[in-house]
Amino acid sequence: MPLRKYACPKLIFLKNILNNFISMTQQCAIYDSKSLNFFRAVCGFLALFAFLSSNIWLVLVTSLLFFFGFLSMKFNFLYQFYGLVSNKILKQKISPVEKDPGEIRFVYAFTATMFFISFLLLYYGKFVNVAWGLDLLVSFLTLLASFANVCLAALMYVLFKKMFNK
Repeated sequence: MPLRKYACPKLIFLKNILNNFISMTQQCAIYDSKSLNFFRAVCGFLALFAFLSSNIWLVLVTSLLFFFGFLSMKFNFLYQFYGLVSNKILKQKISPVEKDPGEIRFVYAFTATMFFISFLLLYYGKFVNVAWGLDLLVSFLTLLASFANVCLAALMYVLFKKMFNK
């Protein structure tokens, strides 16, 4: 549905931010799907272990791993590590997947934000059950993205892109 002439200013502001974010990264890039899945699996299990051990610092570490991946794939240490081990040492071929870099950045930023919100709630002792529930939910969604290649944040990105590009 296109925005009307007298639409809410906040909605127009959000539309402009998303359009700028999308236009920054219009070209597709090729990623190694095995490395992406390895990163997601390690982070998902790390967050699950944080829940099981009630260790809030592991939630922060998981958030930082996604935040570094949001900044650049060069800072995604687990992705780079798996790529180095599988390609250089084990001589495995990469399984390329073509993705919009904006999609990857959105997914990593969204996931990092969810884990960081969970960490802040746990650190300050507010809504502790909600915070652990959020950590567990995002952990399961990350593991789902790793093993089933169904990423809810990527679907949100596609939905937002279609909504705001009209």
